[in-house]
Amino acid sequence: MGGSLRLARLWGIDIQVHWTFMLILVYGAFAFSVGRADPVTGALYGILVIILLFACVVLHELGHALTAKYFHVNVPYITLLPIGGVAQLERMPRRPWHEFLIAIAGPAVNFVLALILLPFAIFLLGMSMRAGELINVWDFFGWMLRRMQQPGLGNLVLYLTMTNILLGVFNLLPAFPMDGGRILRALLAMTLPYVRATRIAVFVGRAMAIFFALIGISQFNIFLLLIAFFVYVGGRGELEAVESRYVLKDFHARQALNRNVHQLYTSERVDRAVDLIMTSYQADFPVFDLSNNFVGVVTRPRLVQALRSGRPDQRIGEIMLPAKDIPVISPEMNLADVWDCMIENRSQVVAVKEMGRFLGLLTLEDMSEVIQVMGAAKEGEGEIRLSTPATHWTPAPTPETEAAVETRLDAQESDTQSEDRRLG
Repeated sequence: MGGSLRLARLWGIDIQVHWTFMLILVYGAFAFSVGRADPVTGALYGILVIILLFACVVLHELGHALTAKYFHVNVPYITLLPIGGVAQLERMPRRPWHEFLIAIAGPAVNFVLALILLPFAIFLLGMSMRAGELINVWDFFGWMLRRMQQPGLGNLVLYLTMTNILLGVFNLLPAFPMDGGRILRALLAMTLPYVRATRIAVFVGRAMAIFFALIGISQFNIFLLLIAFFVYVGGRGELEAVESRYVLKDFHARQALNRNVHQLYTSERVDRAVDLIMTSYQADFPVFDLSNNFVGVVTRPRLVQALRSGRPDQRIGEIMLPAKDIPVISPEMNLADVWDCMIENRSQVVAVKEMGRFLGLLTLEDMSEVIQVMGAAKEGEGEIRLSTPATHWTPAPTPETEAAVETRLDAQESDTQSEDRRLG
C-alpha cells in the first residue's frame, strides 16, 4: 500500500487513496466521453460518477470498520484502489457471530444507501413515464442503461441507486474472502472448528473465482479477471494464516524463548553488535544498563541504519529501541495471542516478563520458526496441511462490474469446537 495519500481521518481511521486510483478516473472520463456530442462534458460527468461511486465504497468500508471497532478490533486505515477499497483490520473478532456482523455491515450500508436514493429514482421514472419516454416495461432495463450513461442529475441518482444495489448483492456472493464468503465462514464456524470452516469457505470461494474468471474471459472483462485472481489468492492466504495460528495456539511464550542469546550493554559500541550479528544467527539483541536492568532492544534495521549514518563508534544506548516502546507479555500467553499483540502494536519484537523480571525476547522470526517446525510435525500427524503465513487483500468494487469485493490485511484467529470456538 505504499504511495498512498491520506485524504481524511474519520473515527480514528485514515481514509487514503493510492496513486493508481488516478487510472480509474481516467477510465471513467474515457468511458463517458466516447461517442458523445460534447466529449468534455461527458468526461467531467464520468469523473464525477467515479468519485461518487467510490464515496459509496468508502461508506461500505466504514460499515465494516465501525462495526469492527465496536468489537474492539482496530482498523488503522481504508485505502482506495482502482478496483475497490481496502479496509485493514488488525485482527478478526474473537467470536464467529462478531465476524458475521462485521462482514454483513458493508453490504447493509449499500442497501441503506439504495433505499435512501430509491424515492428520487422512482420520481425520475414516474416523470419519464408521464413524458412518454418509456414505451413498455420490456424496454425498462435498456432505458435505464441508456439513461445512466448520459449526464444529468436524475441519471446520476439512478446510477448510484442501481450501483449500490449491485454492490450489496455482489458482495453477498459466497466468494471467500469477500463479504459473502466471510459470512459463510462465520456461519460454519458456529458449528464446526474454525480451521475446517475456513477450508470449506475457501473451497467455495475458489469455485466462485473460477466462475468469475470464465465470465471475465468470455466478456473480455479485465476487472472480473482481477477479482477472480484476488479471490483465489486471498482465500489461499487466509487459509494459510488460519492454519498457522492453529499451530501457534498450542504453544506458550515460555516454550518459544531462546535461553542462549547474546545481550548488549548501553555503553558498548555499535561495532560490538556488528560482530555478534555476523558470528551468530541472532538478529535482535536485548540491551541492559550497568545495573543489569533491561532497557531496550537493538534490532537489525536499527543497526543497519546506524551503520549507514557512518558512525560505527556510536554507543548501543544511542540506537536502541527503548523498553517503554516494546510490548510486554506474560510467559504463559499463547503464541497466537502474542502474534495479535505484535500486529496490534506494529512491533516485530515483544519482551517476555514474569513479575517484572525480564525473561527474554520473542520476534517474528521466532514465531515463523515455530510455525515451520511444529507445523511440519502436525502435518506429519495428518492434523493440518500447513503453509507459511501470508497476508492478503481482496478487491472491492469497480465501475465496470458495478460490484464490491472487500479486502482485509488481517491475522485470522483459529479455534476448535471444544474451546467454544474462540478465534485464536
